[in-house]
Amino acid sequence: MKKQLLTLIAALAMCGSSFAQGYYSFTKTGTTAPYSSLTTGTVVVSQGSDNVLSSAQTIPFTWNFYGKSVTSYKVSDNGYITFDQTSSTSEPNNVSLPSASAPLNSIFAFWDEIELKAIPNSSVKTEARTFTYGSSPNRVHVIQWFTASKKGTAAGSSNYLYFAIRLYEGGNFDIIYNDASPNVTGLTGTIGCQNEDGTVGTNLAGPNVDFPNKLGAQGNPTDLVYQFIYGVQPANDAEATSLTLPKFAQKNSDVFIKGKVTNYGSQSLSSFRVNYTVGADAPKSMLISGLNIAPSGGSYDFQHNIPYNTSTPGDYAVKVWISLPNNSMDEDSSNNNASGNLTIVNSTVPRKVLLEGFTSSTCGPCTPGNAKVKGILDQRVGKWNVVKYQVNFPGTGDPYYTSEVGTRFSYYGATFAPWLTVDGSNNWGATSANSNSYTTEFFDAMAAVPSLVDISANLVRNGNSVTVSGNVTPVQSFTNSNLKLRIAVVETRTVKNVKSNGETEFFNVMKKMLPTAAGSAMSLTSGSAMPYTQSFTFPGSYRLPFDGQAANIINLSTENSVEEFGNLFAIVFLQDDNDKTVWQSASTAPDGALAVTEVSELGLNIYPNPASSSFNVTFSGRSSNGSVRILDINGKEVMSQNINSMNGAINCDNLINGLYFVELTVDGKTAIKKLNIIR
Repeated sequence: MKKQLLTLIAALAMCGSSFAQGYYSFTKTGTTAPYSSLTTGTVVVSQGSDNVLSSAQTIPFTWNFYGKSVTSYKVSDNGYITFDQTSSTSEPNNVSLPSASAPLNSIFAFWDEIELKAIPNSSVKTEARTFTYGSSPNRVHVIQWFTASKKGTAAGSSNYLYFAIRLYEGGNFDIIYNDASPNVTGLTGTIGCQNEDGTVGTNLAGPNVDFPNKLGAQGNPTDLVYQFIYGVQPANDAEATSLTLPKFAQKNSDVFIKGKVTNYGSQSLSSFRVNYTVGADAPKSMLISGLNIAPSGGSYDFQHNIPYNTSTPGDYAVKVWISLPNNSMDEDSSNNNASGNLTIVNSTVPRKVLLEGFTSSTCGPCTPGNAKVKGILDQRVGKWNVVKYQVNFPGTGDPYYTSEVGTRFSYYGATFAPWLTVDGSNNWGATSANSNSYTTEFFDAMAAVPSLVDISANLVRNGNSVTVSGNVTPVQSFTNSNLKLRIAVVETRTVKNVKSNGETEFFNVMKKMLPTAAGSAMSLTSGSAMPYTQSFTFPGSYRLPFDGQAANIINLSTENSVEEFGNLFAIVFLQDDNDKTVWQSASTAPDGALAVTEVSELGLNIYPNPASSSFNVTFSGRSSNGSVRILDINGKEVMSQNINSMNGAINCDNLINGLYFVELTVDGKTAIKKLNIIR
């Protein structure tokens, strides 16, 4: 009898342990498409709702919560969902979990007294939405709170919350914090989940936690994610999170295998081995020790100490795997591997880095962001090209916004300004595409990547017309049907679009994409120069729009916003529309700094060059009179003078030593040459 009693007690203990099993969680930064905080889904709780629980919403796939099947849920405007179909009220007063007084059988994304209040004078809706993406068996169902606000605060730009729950087909879920106004105060949220009777739960944060991602800017790279896993967290679990490889490398050069390891174990990670193979080569192993990687989501960027090097061009499969975390068995081997491909080529050419900046004269953070990027580029003259897209926000936006700017903004999935894209990538090193985070190290990393193509470019201007032409020449055979040649006609310097952010001049402002923002398809053959030519005549006369809103923007079929046609030049770049990588860029300006509109019939000549106190300008043409502007390396005018072909002497005593550009305009045609001043 005693033996039977002990057996029963043991069985009950095991049963209780099973029922007590719950969720553990870890954090990470960043999400990927097709998830987006701006997706328009099905509205389940509408604008104007306060303390409202939605009708039952069906989960579009089989899903378990706390080990039990659930098929539907209800959404509360107060930041949670419940699988308890008997629930009929939305609870605004949050508590710590688990608790029988809290909504049962629920996931709490950010439980607080929140409402979906309409934003005055805005078309933006405040609502709870749902949508599903992916295909079976890897679908993801999303419940999203869009522009919610703290109860008692005024809805609008200073008080907003974007957050979501994702349910994954096959199990588990996560909570995403996209963005909140940095000005939001008084939030006392609870983050977690609990079972059907409030006896088992995970209280990740709260009830007095502040909203965990108050950025004032949205974008997949900056999303904060809490992932919830059902079961018992392993002590040692190291994931090969990502693998960083160049798209191609030149034969007989060292290729360093880089990547990221994430610690999903419950213990700190002090050591692990990183191993890799390339093709059929023997594995190479490296011990990394002396670490202290935080449990439940801490990460470490590694570089293997044995580079890969081969003299044989070709495509190679690369496999990386992590082993022996903390010199122990990895308790979850399903996430140990990462793989990629490496192309070894015969030859490459240097790359000119292309920076595309989305900025605005109404954007406060854009001012230091533009200055930050300029300071870095001033140290790397001749290695880059820049296009600036003036956007139509915040507020009324920049007057020089165009529909083509909007096309490029959407192309990159940009969500804020100052947004910086480098060689087609939004993930150039920092956790956000914010230009304020740019560094010389990030620039140098992109500049070190070679290119397989060379681009030549020149621009001829005649009045309001520009023609951009040149050649694209591959130095290596490859197959790619997604390549597009894009041409951005930009104005070196504008001063009439000044608004509210303190900037008084703007550089490399995009005025027209040739032929359009969609670009032109390019079919390339190794060693063969592929010529291109695109022309455009800016119509009508100059107009300064009131702002960047749709009703006011420039109509390029009838008018233009070019301040000085002599300041136009072009940036030409080859881009892969599949992954948006920019393969190479070129400028019609010397060293990517200024407009070059070479018109050979002007016969421009400068002497002496270098100059000390003065120099002479000579030219030929139908007219004997011309005008000269002297511009510094940033395109800023420092001198101007009218001359004639009989007397072209210019005094430069007041200019400091350095590189300048002499721009000659005769009969509406312009030519430019470099001038060095050395004393």
